[in-house]
Amino acid sequence: MGGRMMIRPIKSVQDHQTAKERMEDLILSSENKDVSDEIEVLATLIEKYERSHIITEAPSALAAIKLRMEQKNLSARDLEPFIGSRARVSEVLSGKRKLSMDMVRALHEGLGIPYESLMKKEEIGSATSIEVSQPVLTKLKEFGFDLKLADISDFLKSAFGQQYVPRLNRKTRTQRASGKTDQNALLIWQGAVLTKAMRNPPIGEFTSSAINKRFLRSIAQLSTHPQGPLRAVNELSKHGVIVVILPVLPGTFLDGAVMLLNGRTPVIGLTLRHDRTDNFWFTLLHELAHLAKHFDILSSSDHVFFDELDIETDDEIEAQADSLAKNCLVPSKHARVCKNKFASTEQIENASEEAGVHVSIVAGRWQKEHGDYKKFSRLIERNSVRDMLQSA
Repeated sequence: MGGRMMIRPIKSVQDHQTAKERMEDLILSSENKDVSDEIEVLATLIEKYERSHIITEAPSALAAIKLRMEQKNLSARDLEPFIGSRARVSEVLSGKRKLSMDMVRALHEGLGIPYESLMKKEEIGSATSIEVSQPVLTKLKEFGFDLKLADISDFLKSAFGQQYVPRLNRKTRTQRASGKTDQNALLIWQGAVLTKAMRNPPIGEFTSSAINKRFLRSIAQLSTHPQGPLRAVNELSKHGVIVVILPVLPGTFLDGAVMLLNGRTPVIGLTLRHDRTDNFWFTLLHELAHLAKHFDILSSSDHVFFDELDIETDDEIEAQADSLAKNCLVPSKHARVCKNKFASTEQIENASEEAGVHVSIVAGRWQKEHGDYKKFSRLIERNSVRDMLQSA
């Protein structure tokens, strides 16, 4: 079946079907090595047409194999009759080895995986190429997301939109996080936050000009109420801001994040990994400070700010958010006590009363300033916020 290549653009459903049949014929011409170029060109044309005209994309070759393994409860050893030795199977499943034409034929005939899926190139950074560990999936199930590896692509597209490509997201994020962060787990966490936000729309409409220093100060002063965190979440909802509580996933260490849902509605995600009252209020105010000062960045590029606030940073944007959050929680005229290494409990309590905020906030600020987390530890309220906000 050699000879001159007869390739035509795919412009219609009939062209698409004809091209698929031609590619199948070529693949089945098992002994002819001269048709590989035509197969590759046809696969590229078919993939391009399907991206433009077919909403449900066939999975990549690797995703298709893993999906079939899950459906048929197959192990890597079960793939050896179709792919070859155990080492070769391992290389294919890890993405280190491309499928040969013999492997494509065997996988199609033996496992019924469509040719178009087996011929499809893996997009680096595509939703189907996201590698998610079992501990992440297990933790997601605890959070109410019962997902399997084969579900991740649809989950991300539902959260971010059908045209979503993770590699583009990574160019539009400001990440204050340690280098050991699992980037895929962080992405899944963001998707879960957005999904929860869709289920819990805000009460009011968001107006960016309303999120200013005065508003942030009023939110901080809710901290003195016994149900302060809950009141803050409800008040933000009235102003069109959704707050989602979602603990960290394995491999991530962040405290909070701020992003936009559908490019319009602000969403603040909080992990409460340190269930301390002072940490809750600083993280919340820090994310609100991003909204107040950096909404143009968030709205212009579907940006997201990820914050691991234990990490010191010299990033100007993060410094601006830190400064505004600190000043709204403890205004400078009341913050002098936080600089005093020999401050007394009475002075901390007086400063918090004058600032109109919970004593944990001032005590926590002093601890952070001096790196001393033993002094004033009894003033820090712990293990109360998560229970209060467990339904948020």
